[in-house]
Amino acid sequence: MSPQTTIFDLQAELCLAMGHSVRQQIVHLLHEGPKRVNAIAEELDIRQATASRHLAVLRNAGILSSTRHGTDIVYQIANPRITEICEMMRAVLAERANQRSGIFQNIQE
Repeated sequence: MSPQTTIFDLQAELCLAMGHSVRQQIVHLLHEGPKRVNAIAEELDIRQATASRHLAVLRNAGILSSTRHGTDIVYQIANPRITEICEMMRAVLAERANQRSGIFQNIQE
């Protein structure tokens, strides 16, 4: 880490790694427990190569860790706090949707 790097730079890198809906789905899926690449691809209905590419981004960002079991690689959440962050973001989005829904109802009345 260079002296010029700040905590905000690191935070931005983490956000960029999570900045794709497939990666967010992967994190949500792995909250249930470790999974092999082919299981992740199958559950998300994406090609294995696509899953592998997204998994590499998440692993390189430190969001996921992996272990090799023979020819398979199993991925898991590196730090459970990442799923807490994702759950908080969804809660904020739900609150925002409820607020917008309330505003829309007021317009119709």
